[in-house]
Amino acid sequence: MSMSNAKKVARALLKVEAVRLNVENHFTFVSGIKSPIYCDNRKVIGFPKERQDIVDAFIEELKGKDFDLIAGTSTAGIPWAAFIAEKLNLPMAYIRSKPKAHGAGKQIEGGSVEGKKVVVIEDLISTGGSCISAIEACRREGAKEVEVLAIFSYEFKKAYDRFKEVDCKWTTLSGFPDLIELAAEESYLSVEDAKEAKKWNKSPETWKK
Repeated sequence: MSMSNAKKVARALLKVEAVRLNVENHFTFVSGIKSPIYCDNRKVIGFPKERQDIVDAFIEELKGKDFDLIAGTSTAGIPWAAFIAEKLNLPMAYIRSKPKAHGAGKQIEGGSVEGKKVVVIEDLISTGGSCISAIEACRREGAKEVEVLAIFSYEFKKAYDRFKEVDCKWTTLSGFPDLIELAAEESYLSVEDAKEAKKWNKSPETWKK
């Protein structure tokens, strides 16, 4: 993904307030981590222009890759997987966070991943946990190859470590450095606050403690 495309995606996220930045009144993640940034990419599906910008970026990123099926993570990856699969005329599946407790007990619904080269679509990667669960489900059900493509990543070291552990390729359309650079350039953040956000990104567990 070129810098211009990465910034185009970052701009779409900032414009619809899918990403909110506040260094003073910080956010708290479910994990307890204090953060100057909060990302909710589900908001983007309500804005046709920005939604299209992101779908176009996904299609661009997928050019030249060899794959048979698009799989969305439940629930936030599902609409993006649907948009992409429709545009590329490909089979689609979606992956639950865990197997269904009733019926056939399936974790993957829709197209079969068995023997297929699968691209897993995710909206956001923080520590990578939900993606790892999706990768493992695809492999259990006989996928030939699996890789992950997401809209945005906080680019935590933990995510890099986890993907390395499970030996899975992953790519994001945009990431924390692109977003912070653009936010400072376009005055969503002051230069001082951008520096503080970069400090958080290097050591999120210890920031504001």
